[in-house]
Amino acid sequence: MIVVGLARRVERVESLRQELPESARKLLHAVKCDVTSEEEIVKTFEWIEKTLGGVDVLINNAGIGSIDKKLVDSGNSDLIKNTVNTNLLGVVFCTREAFQSMKKRSVPGFLHQFPN
Repeated sequence: MIVVGLARRVERVESLRQELPESARKLLHAVKCDVTSEEEIVKTFEWIEKTLGGVDVLINNAGIGSIDKKLVDSGNSDLIKNTVNTNLLGVVFCTREAFQSMKKRSVPGFLHQFPN
């Protein structure tokens, strides 16, 4: 399976790639993408479609949290916005783009879950 790892800090995915066996390294693409940015997500999924032919599987695992601040603490608006943008909107936008890629190509299993 070809894997595209999206990350703000792409060097982390690059580092993981180096831990893979030589034969598997070419199957992991590290792509810089901040999932809090809808524009970056759309551009990244366009690249995936153009370069790799589209998405067959999506694993949403971006997420942040804070152990230092609570929802009711003062002065945490930026933290709340960043958490919502990452944990909710990032997931929604990535899912939407992957969904469209799968739908366009009638990926097996897709039509069983989401009939036209």
